Amino acid sequence: MATNASTWFYSEPEHRPYLIEERVNHTFWNHRIASLYLDCVRAEPPFRMEGEWRGRPVAIEWVPGDYFTLITRPADDINALLLGIKEILGFAPAISYVDPDGNMVTQWYVKDAEQRIQNIQGNPNYRQIKRYK
Repeated sequence: MATNASTWFYSEPEHRPYLIEERVNHTFWNHRIASLYLDCVRAEPPFRMEGEWRGRPVAIEWVPGDYFTLITRPADDINALLLGIKEILGFAPAISYVDPDGNMVTQWYVKDAEQRIQNIQGNPNYRQIKRYK
């Protein structure tokens, strides 16, 4: 199946978990992120998929045409995954931070990025906040 982010991020995919899994996983694999496999756990906006990347848990959540969030454990090699998602979506993330549970959260925003970034920066529960340009 030839697919890209236009079939699930820039337009709303079918609300069928199997089809979402096929589209998203193949998009990542086509961008040489072969060590990632995700299962669809929510087939309605915000869509959510969970799985593993290089042996560690990872989750993604998104609302088509609005935002995309990657949730994983902090790691030295995370930049490879971030770069891959940047290429898939076609733009850089806006912000990353460590949440109260110790997860690294990276977010890409299509809309209202500055307002969302201000909400995160103003919340004392988040640490190691990094803004991207």
